[in-house]
Amino acid sequence: MSYKPDPDNDPNEIYAVIATPAELGGPTDWWTVTAHGVPVWHFPPGKRDLAERFATDPAYRQQSASKKKAYD
Repeated sequence: MSYKPDPDNDPNEIYAVIATPAELGGPTDWWTVTAHGVPVWHFPPGKRDLAERFATDPAYRQQSASKKKAYD
């Protein structure tokens, strides 16, 4: 099964934070950051604040991408 982006996501909004869709096969209580509707990073349930930061702060995104986990 392949993931299909949510048609309600605004394609003009680069990053968004959504509840992880069941279609991705992971835990649905996690937060997923999407870029143009495509999942790019996942955060555990208690880390929505870091998911929001990842979506809005380019420096944090770059720092996180160089680590194994964004929520360390």
